[in-house]
Amino acid sequence: MDNAMLLIRVRNAKYPDIFSERYAILDTEFGVFLRNFRAKMLDPSGQIVQLRHVDYGAAIKEYISGLRPKIFGKRWKDCDHLLWPYVVDNKFWVLFHLDLVDWKVIILDNNQCFIDDAKLYYHILPCINIIPEMIQKHLPDFGKKQIQPLDYWRKPFVDLPQFQQPR
Repeated sequence: MDNAMLLIRVRNAKYPDIFSERYAILDTEFGVFLRNFRAKMLDPSGQIVQLRHVDYGAAIKEYISGLRPKIFGKRWKDCDHLLWPYVVDNKFWVLFHLDLVDWKVIILDNNQCFIDDAKLYYHILPCINIIPEMIQKHLPDFGKKQIQPLDYWRKPFVDLPQFQQPR
């Protein structure tokens, strides 16, 4: 999956007239990073704990500053959109699209029969809660966004091009 994302980053850099420069295309490690924080952000009853004092480590600073992914990484302050692949239960890939302008995450999922909305919410929980905290902590001049969870939307598969009927 990382090779596919690398190829998209290469095309993004090579053809700026086709691909918007305001997109950062991340790698699978970013999804793993978020998944690992899920255990830290939930107390034994399943409630979200206070995240303001969490140290996200050097890796997240590298993502935000554009040092990761190592090839064609982009500074988040220069982006309106972040894309990264995410594996669900080590079986199924979806694409997370973080729209920093509209402050929401769009999940592109070509097989919505595989995972129900409740389980998907469990997987997206770190993303919608941790990313605002990371941005607040490492990009204090980001602007209008307050510390609030991101909205999210699961794009219906019928809206994806591969499911459109030929005309």
